[in-house]
Amino acid sequence: MNTKHIFVLLIFFFVFTLTSTAFAQSSKVVRLSPNAEVLLVTIGPGALVWERFGHNGLWIRDPENGIDQVYHWGLFDFQSDNFWPKFLQGYMDYSIGSVDSPSFFQFTMQSDRDIWLQEINLDADQKNALLAFLEKNDSEGHRIYRYDYYLDNCSTRARDALDHVLGGVIKKASVDKGSGKTFRSNTRRLLQNIPLAYFGIHLGLGHPADDEISIWKDMFTPMSLRRHLNEIKLLDGQSLVRSDKFIFNSTKTKEPEQIKSYLSFYLPLSASFGVFFAFLGYLTVVKRRLARLFLALFGILWSLVSGLLGTIILIVWFLTEHRFGHWNENILQFNPLSLVLLGYFLIFLIRGRLPQMGIKLLYAVTGLSLLGLVMQIIPVFDQVNGELIALALPAHLGLLWAVRSEHLISNNNLKEPLIKSGEKPIVAGQ
Repeated sequence: MNTKHIFVLLIFFFVFTLTSTAFAQSSKVVRLSPNAEVLLVTIGPGALVWERFGHNGLWIRDPENGIDQVYHWGLFDFQSDNFWPKFLQGYMDYSIGSVDSPSFFQFTMQSDRDIWLQEINLDADQKNALLAFLEKNDSEGHRIYRYDYYLDNCSTRARDALDHVLGGVIKKASVDKGSGKTFRSNTRRLLQNIPLAYFGIHLGLGHPADDEISIWKDMFTPMSLRRHLNEIKLLDGQSLVRSDKFIFNSTKTKEPEQIKSYLSFYLPLSASFGVFFAFLGYLTVVKRRLARLFLALFGILWSLVSGLLGTIILIVWFLTEHRFGHWNENILQFNPLSLVLLGYFLIFLIRGRLPQMGIKLLYAVTGLSLLGLVMQIIPVFDQVNGELIALALPAHLGLLWAVRSEHLISNNNLKEPLIKSGEKPIVAGQ
């Protein structure tokens, strides 16, 4: 055998050794000890908006093998590339992460959030299959996933991981059972103590959020997942959950049990606006110019707010992937047409007369709001938006009543501009 052949054989042996070693290392799987435990960690609501829905993770604890990791999904970074543009469009990339349990619990306790621990009843093969599944999810190329706040979040991922190693036991026990809840009802309940977030998300959710969801889908919140797992039995009749312990009690934020309606706040607020608008219309009889000036200004303000909210609804519906914001009946209460109406109120402010087309447009905007109320009695239009109708309709009606005054639409009486050339504008307090 000449030198050339020996050199080729050496190269072949070297490459074979490297690939064999790499394969052995990549296929190496840690076998959990018989005493290993799998626990579902449930974290209660926190202070921030995205924390109100809770959090959870799967804790693999095996002291004999030095394994003590909590795997949890729903991780995001505000500083990542194009986070906000993607979020607004409905393309949200979240990830899984793993952390040692002391760090996980220390951070959670410092955040002052409730903590529950459930030991999951798995056999040895299921525990090892779960660990392999979690490790694969937490590996390069698998960490990132397309997030959906109702259908694919931290809780549904933990649910699906357990269901995967259990052969579908959880889904079979829950997918055909109604929960008596909807995505909207759960959202309203959990956000009720943050009024602005409550209003914004209630406004942005459309008809799809009002379909009754199964127990399977109700597990989208960690707290609901915990409660439902306690009721599930394995094929041999044993409980899926061996134990359920409450280990840390928050002194601040608790999960609300019932929905607190904002109707008692929204209705008087909107009624006050409506009465105020109508009163300005009445005052045009006594002090026409001053009353018309204020009515024009408040008409501009109301049209701006209503129109912008309606435009947001329209954009979410037609230009984003936020599927639960589609088919949104709130478009009838907060209408993009109000932005056109704003232009007519500007003409009213400058010329002292609201054009007839502006009157007709205001009739249309108010009529659509009334239509939304009538639609509530039709079963197919069963979006739960009574609070938002109460917030919009009285104001629309009051504004319409005011501008219908003959002192506003009479060509004979309203030729004088509200703001004369060279005149100082009226300033509050003067």
